[in-house]
Amino acid sequence: MKKTILFAVTMLMILSFLLTACGTKTEETPTVEPVEATTEVEVTEEAVEATEEAVEATEEVATETPEVVEAAIAEQVVVAIGADPADLSPFVGMNMGRIAVLKTIYEYLFEVDEMGGDMVPLIAQGVEQTGDMTYVVTLFDYVYDSAGNNITAADVAWSYNSGIAGGNLRPLGDIESVTATGDYTVEFVFKKVLGVGDLAKLLTECPIVSQAAFEASADQFATAPVTTSAYLLTEFVPGSSLTFEARADYWQADPALRTLFAQANVQTIVFQIITEPAQHAIALETSTADISASVTGDDIVRFQGVEGFSVFSFLDNLTQVLEFNGSEGNPFTNQALRQAVAYAIDTTAMCQAVAPGACAPAHTVGNTNFGGYNDAWDTQPYYEYDLAMAQQLLATAGIEPGTLTVRLMAQNDARSGLIAQVIQSQLGELGITVEITQLEPSVYQTESRDATKWDLLINAAAGGDFAFSPWSLIYDQNRNNGTTANFFLDDTLQTLLTTSRSLAGFTPENLGAFNQYQSEQMYAYGLLSYYNNVVAVDGITAVVRDTRGQVIPGACEYAPDFSQP
Repeated sequence: MKKTILFAVTMLMILSFLLTACGTKTEETPTVEPVEATTEVEVTEEAVEATEEAVEATEEVATETPEVVEAAIAEQVVVAIGADPADLSPFVGMNMGRIAVLKTIYEYLFEVDEMGGDMVPLIAQGVEQTGDMTYVVTLFDYVYDSAGNNITAADVAWSYNSGIAGGNLRPLGDIESVTATGDYTVEFVFKKVLGVGDLAKLLTECPIVSQAAFEASADQFATAPVTTSAYLLTEFVPGSSLTFEARADYWQADPALRTLFAQANVQTIVFQIITEPAQHAIALETSTADISASVTGDDIVRFQGVEGFSVFSFLDNLTQVLEFNGSEGNPFTNQALRQAVAYAIDTTAMCQAVAPGACAPAHTVGNTNFGGYNDAWDTQPYYEYDLAMAQQLLATAGIEPGTLTVRLMAQNDARSGLIAQVIQSQLGELGITVEITQLEPSVYQTESRDATKWDLLINAAAGGDFAFSPWSLIYDQNRNNGTTANFFLDDTLQTLLTTSRSLAGFTPENLGAFNQYQSEQMYAYGLLSYYNNVVAVDGITAVVRDTRGQVIPGACEYAPDFSQP
């Protein structure tokens, strides 16, 4: 059976993409979901129910024609980042500095336009599913890097195989093989049948570089990589700054086909490395920097409503979650007890205690940044604080107030500690004693997988869409030696999850059914999401971020006369 996913590289799609709202989630569903108006789809029942067979279909993405707006071109912008990227090589491990600059340095087969957004062509122009676990990617045949090397299928296969061999690009572990099947066609064979979100994750994670350029001077790539990017790195002073210049010879000459990462709305980008958080506010106030996403929460008030600055707030692509332990013999195998705890927690008060003015209560495990999110969930009942109801459910669970002591585990960061203290206090009102343990991240990762170590767990769920994550990260029974991440076994939950994450089953109806069921069962309780603030000087009229929450300087909007002093 054969399934085709055609990414329409047309003026209509790309122009719409260019004009999406900066830093905000579009209301469009992911491209993998069938669109009745533009798609002819034939779906087998087996694929919907179990994702075990490929779907015989053709999907095309199209959008309405928007009004074309010419972007303003700025001279220079200075972006403050909080860490040194150190090594700029394409296949090394990730750190915060590399995350901040990586998309300016390298290009990928596809990109995701925004948080919760669509996968759009970059180096590749399309992808076709030719078997249950086999996909063929077709490249643009005119991709050239800064040294004049034409990027071919052989370069793509070599890049992916290098990334797999290096072991630092973890999503690539799901790839069985990558083979050039023509000058500009590449075959991907995966180790499993892909669900929604899987393909985008795998085709947007590996930088594509020329094999000849890399093998000629691998050491060069650490400080001065040869890349296909719209920007060329002209200076790298480790520990201090990176300077990029827009390329006049960028391979994608058609502005209508450029992604957000190739807009080049500013001629020169300088990433200023400032590792001390308190210095970011000072850098903005002294005109050392124009943009920072690392101004501390306490310092944000220095810029709110202050002439000369704008503060852009974005809901983080992450939800703080309270997980219940479902292992045999644990008290939280009792549904009424789980529901009692949820009703006893006041998430509005928690936000005020943890991050006043920079926090929002959750309405599910996830938030509006995730693909497939239904805005109606924000207005549906979701365990609003009700101590009387909590007390009633505690009685239903057969537990007398003052007789239950539970262990709450969290990481040792300040915000997790505050969340733990709020939960401890609020459950105390219900008559449940909470003992808090905070662990450093590496120990936490180990201990959280041990059912004997905790009863309640403060965790974070992040990702691009619900079916791929965060729901799969918690509820997939393959996450933890045949159980969910929190040790529950529920066949109904697994069926709903499998259906929702299939390419054909990623529908509002299926997502709604899963959300309702997981909410009723209360295996995990969505607590809150944070707002991230980006501070910019006047003249920067809109800030655009990537799926990791990092600023894309070349896609931000600038006043026509903007220039860094």
